[in-house]
Amino acid sequence: MDEPRALRHAAWAGAGSVALLTVAVTLGYLVGVDDPSMSDSAILERLNDDGRQVAAGVGMPVLAAGVALLLWFATGLRWVLDRLSGGDPLAHAIVPAAALFGGLMIIGVSLDVASAYAALSEEFTADPDTVRALGTAGNVVALTGLIGGGVLVAVTTRVAQRARALPAWAVWASYVVAGLCLTGFWSGGMASVAFAVWLLGAVVGMLRAARAG
Repeated sequence: MDEPRALRHAAWAGAGSVALLTVAVTLGYLVGVDDPSMSDSAILERLNDDGRQVAAGVGMPVLAAGVALLLWFATGLRWVLDRLSGGDPLAHAIVPAAALFGGLMIIGVSLDVASAYAALSEEFTADPDTVRALGTAGNVVALTGLIGGGVLVAVTTRVAQRARALPAWAVWASYVVAGLCLTGFWSGGMASVAFAVWLLGAVVGMLRAARAG
């Protein structure tokens, strides 16, 4: 097996996952109701907008593709960590952590856009209070999914730290990102952005590992 090539592909899958997840979340934001204080009229106008309904339909498959690429990336990342550490069992948490993040993200966004997607049938009469509850639930679930991201960051950082593969500043910056993710329900968008930036940094690290081959 051409391991450097496989590793490069996994790294680029990680970059692709960041791009697709960003697009999917943006599409979900266009149609979802994350702010419970939004007026009834604004909610109904949002749900009955044809463009936003299409965004709801497009966003979910884009999100699923992004999660699939993230799992591909996580598999490659685990391989790198296994090689660095000589088989540290801690690395086994990488793929399940990515799956936890991706699964809760899909559930959260699905709840947020469900009402708009149902409105595509033109047989669904939205109740603003129900839409508020679904949007809030979706937001909570998606932010809770950042716990999986935090585990991914923390495990990667710990294994790399033991192997002395990262400079001290990168280690501590990564632990800060992990802390933000583990408290994602309170840190909200800040944790999401920090996790995305960390993923891009990990992509660069994997590409370097592939070149070192």
